[in-house]
Amino acid sequence: MAPVETGASGIDGAKLAVTVLMIRDAPDGIEVYVQERVSTMPTFPNTTVFPGGGVDPRDFETGDFQSMRSLIAGASLSRWAKALHADEARARALLFAAVRELFEETGTLLAVHKDGTPVTDATAYHPQRLALESHRHSLTQMLSNNELKIRSDLLRPFARWVSLPEDPYHFDVFSFVAVAPYGQEPDGNTREAASSGWFPPSLILDGWRAGLLRLVIPTWAQLTKLSKFDSVEEVMNALRTADMTPHYGRITEDPDFAQFHNHVPPKRF
Repeated sequence: MAPVETGASGIDGAKLAVTVLMIRDAPDGIEVYVQERVSTMPTFPNTTVFPGGGVDPRDFETGDFQSMRSLIAGASLSRWAKALHADEARARALLFAAVRELFEETGTLLAVHKDGTPVTDATAYHPQRLALESHRHSLTQMLSNNELKIRSDLLRPFARWVSLPEDPYHFDVFSFVAVAPYGQEPDGNTREAASSGWFPPSLILDGWRAGLLRLVIPTWAQLTKLSKFDSVEEVMNALRTADMTPHYGRITEDPDFAQFHNHVPPKRF
């Protein structure tokens, strides 16, 4: 059994981070929302990624912990802690970071109103994205001020990747799958992405094989896994017991990742 982790840092002092694979059903299977990062980004420029970012102090906001628990609708915080092999404070921070980053980067808000009705149009809350991005407000404050709760039923833990300590940017990344909430459409209004959109996982992988786009190994691995499912329901059912054992570094010795390491994109003229 994996040990329960505590604190604000990841394995070997890595910075905690999250990514969110937002998915939806489409006529020919599932689609996932991805972004191509702008060339000026310090990490992974011109690379196709999922929305996400670092876990920061506002996600570990202190205060009345019972009140903070009340901001989560769906699975209990204790269940999330068990799934993430973390104590409740750390699990809450990861969960809030995932919801916050998705909202900041796509305008998609995984939330319900005080009476339990889902948020089907998040545009009324979009002016508050800037306050979140600039760290003037926390997600806790935003939810409380608007009498909202996180919809944890739309989220599942998916995978965990830890970069090598010698890498320039040392991250411990928890990935989540999120079901696109009914009525909402991501707008891609973020300075971090040059373009964004919905695509079948297999099509993104085809683009990588053809040398049309860049992927890092965690993204490639998660797209490969996602491409084996035919519906959102299949994905969510399969991830009820997700394996969150960390993948370390570039895992060059694992034959499951040989295709990524051995692939040489064709020259394009």
